Amino acid sequence: MIHTIDEYKIIENKEVVGEIALWQYNNQKLPHIEYKIKPEYQNKGFMKKHLPIYLDRIKGIGKILAIVKYDNLISIKLLLSNGFKYIGKINENKIFIYEI
Repeated sequence: MIHTIDEYKIIENKEVVGEIALWQYNNQKLPHIEYKIKPEYQNKGFMKKHLPIYLDRIKGIGKILAIVKYDNLISIKLLLSNGFKYIGKINENKIFIYEI
């Protein structure tokens, strides 16, 4: 079961172009951050701009996890540039942790 802790919509010209969400999975102790941008808005800097805003918004949560495919270099760079630390891998995914 998944429990939504928080959701943040990324809006451009009155259209939702992406979102960032914080989820709690039953089998995990720490919340999990997920984000996505519509394909036509990717590589335009939206997540680079909005992830720091979102992380500031959820101050006080404690530690959060991010799980990324090992070959998603753009997402890995985004996480590292925002203070996430690489802690290991599971299958084809890299795991990062962020302490707020």
